[in-house]
Amino acid sequence: MTENQSDENKKQYDYSFDYIQGKLEGKKDSFGMLMKEIVRAGICTECGTCAAVCPVLEWDHLIGQPKLIGKCTGCGICYNQCPRTITDPIQLMGEFKTGYVGNTNIPEVIGGQDGGSITSLLCYLFDEHLIDAAVVTMKDPKNPWHPVAQIITNKEDGIKASGSIYCHSQTVEALMDAIRQDYRSIAFIGTPCNIDAVDKMMSSPAGMLKYFMRAHVLKIGLFCMDSFAPEAIYSFFKKEGIDLSKVEKMDINKGKFHVYYSNKDEPVKSYTIKQLDKFKSSSCNFCTDLTAENADISVGSVGSGPNKNTVFARTGIGTEIIEDAAKKGYLTIEPFNSINLNAVLFLAKLKKVSQYNIQKRKVFIVKDTEDEPRIKTKPELDQTPVSPTLGTRKVLSVSKAINEEEKIVKISLTNSLGQVLENIKIRIVSVEELFEKRPWITSIKELFPYETIEIGYPLEVQEGEIKYENVLVEASTDEYGKIYSKTFKLEPPEKK
Repeated sequence: MTENQSDENKKQYDYSFDYIQGKLEGKKDSFGMLMKEIVRAGICTECGTCAAVCPVLEWDHLIGQPKLIGKCTGCGICYNQCPRTITDPIQLMGEFKTGYVGNTNIPEVIGGQDGGSITSLLCYLFDEHLIDAAVVTMKDPKNPWHPVAQIITNKEDGIKASGSIYCHSQTVEALMDAIRQDYRSIAFIGTPCNIDAVDKMMSSPAGMLKYFMRAHVLKIGLFCMDSFAPEAIYSFFKKEGIDLSKVEKMDINKGKFHVYYSNKDEPVKSYTIKQLDKFKSSSCNFCTDLTAENADISVGSVGSGPNKNTVFARTGIGTEIIEDAAKKGYLTIEPFNSINLNAVLFLAKLKKVSQYNIQKRKVFIVKDTEDEPRIKTKPELDQTPVSPTLGTRKVLSVSKAINEEEKIVKISLTNSLGQVLENIKIRIVSVEELFEKRPWITSIKELFPYETIEIGYPLEVQEGEIKYENVLVEASTDEYGKIYSKTFKLEPPEKK
């Protein structure tokens, strides 16, 4: 190859690179995102693609990761070529026929939750006799703002059910009740996790509804970023002085959770989502579906503007229903290009990459052997603590393992509650007959759902031999009182 040919090829490559660079959205921290989400999360395949396509990256064979050798422009090429990143719109949102921006035309629904599109669709479906029943989530009249799944059979109840409750609801149980009551055509409204359950029942070879020909289920999915544990978030609201019986509406908008006493007034309280993160359901840490990808119709408020909804028709029947409802005056719909798709993609991406960022954290705590001994009191033997709010729910899972080499017993405590435990006081003592000795006391500020801490409690050694005693482990919190109390009998590990 001549020098001129080499220069020409380089120009062509530079032109192609610049062209692709211009087409990518890119962010100023694209390389930083690659490092955070892929390399430091431990899922890098070490394929070297990022360094192969970027002129300011090279592969560091010594540490097995890319490194910058020039200034990063934030073009996003490295991030978008990585086989582990999720960047394709279909991967992020699922397949769909078309999309709309929609809002209600029904006077009773205007001014409700966002655009009121789902309520309008229910009204249309009932009026046109396309469904016999619908499964919805309503507010429990006996327990303010706690969700209860209901079977409804008319549009008046559909209007009453409007509004969002940001907690899990057992809608699949209500669906099966509707099928047992011989309803033949049912609209099922649920969050992505519940839509996934119904879709699996309808499509899996072992699905309960796959070969069930007596009922048709129309799946209408809600966009969902997080669901909150009611016993956790509502307790927090009460501490904040919010009277749940007066609350008329809750919504999430622009990264904030708003609580209203009246639809027409400003929110009585607003919180950033980060402030409420500790109250979300632990299962949401593992969810990667924002837009209810397995629904026939998906509806959310992201990307559509105030008092409107983003609506995706994912199946043929979904498309027909949306367009006919608009034609008959139940909905106003705008074309797909009215959606701010970047907003939807951004949030969808946050959910997709959560599968890479969930790591089981362990906090290792070692006891100082110089603690003051002796507390004279009778130990409480194996107990199941009961608190007024938790009943007999299992809060902590505790296990032990003896390490003879280090002369400690490792006590592992795992949060089994599914919500954040705060200000846990841990107390461990050796028990000899009726006396306690060598106490160890500490407090843990926060223990996240299914997070584990390990405590190394030293065994007593006499004349070079380990003395195996009983160990009492107790835990309590300010909110729930005593949540764990058990005495473990220590025995020498079996020799292999």
